[in-house]
Amino acid sequence: MKCNYSILLLLLLVVSCQPELDYKTSGYVQKIIVEGYISNNEYPKVYLTLNIPLSEKVDSISILNNVIRYAKVTVSDSLNPNVVEAKTEILTSGWETDKRLFPPYKYFGRKYKGEEGKKYYLTVEYGGFTLKAQTTIPLKTPIKNFSTKPVNGNDTLKSLFMTIDINPTLKNSYRVYSLKKKDGYYKETQLLYNSKFILSGTNTFGINPTVSKIDSSYSEGENFVKGDTVFIRLCTLDSVSTDFFSDLTLFSSSQGMGNNLLIGEKESLKSNISYPGFGIWYGNGVSTYRIIIP
Repeated sequence: MKCNYSILLLLLLVVSCQPELDYKTSGYVQKIIVEGYISNNEYPKVYLTLNIPLSEKVDSISILNNVIRYAKVTVSDSLNPNVVEAKTEILTSGWETDKRLFPPYKYFGRKYKGEEGKKYYLTVEYGGFTLKAQTTIPLKTPIKNFSTKPVNGNDTLKSLFMTIDINPTLKNSYRVYSLKKKDGYYKETQLLYNSKFILSGTNTFGINPTVSKIDSSYSEGENFVKGDTVFIRLCTLDSVSTDFFSDLTLFSSSQGMGNNLLIGEKESLKSNISYPGFGIWYGNGVSTYRIIIP
């Protein structure tokens, strides 16, 4: 489960005349799309796909056809993964057990969990290419307190809020996820707090999960029911990850693609994956809480 814990599918739609991984489509540069992350006290996880050319229909079948299942993915806490003191692991690959997650194929660690403040290096080897990226897990941000308000005077249905302290010198941003037992999985509040790095001091934000019709809590909308047990995950991101996700969201919205499922190649999207890759390898500083809605 990732700290966006809803999978960010990065499919790059491009037209170009550069050398190709797949030479069958004229004028199409095929890229390796990477979304990987590592959180404190959790194993790393990476998703790999190939981008889809503009000439193809983009649907679940074409996406599945472009999932990469035979790459070598390595994560290490050392720039030189072969030194004796390095914690290095070649990730295992397999299908997701949760059918809600897409794409359904992942590379995941089993040996080393992430640690706050440490730098981690990602290497992806596929099709004769080697991609590189690095990230740091920021120090996690504690939630000072939670508060609720009745919805339209209804004492049963509540809006939920969290309060945190923001140190502007760190240039961190925040994503929040909530899990209701009745739903069984984490859902993101679709906002990237402090995306422009202008907030400081004590700030209060609403926790408003995005729901779908298949959720048991669909009738509650973005709210919570009094007496419910809820798990909250606050994820702290560094400035590199923040710039990527904020630009990705803005671009996806401007192109009418919804939140961030389908994206086009734009200079403003600050990928930290080396060529011929695109996407993001990022660290999460995670704080997790269990609360009962008062």
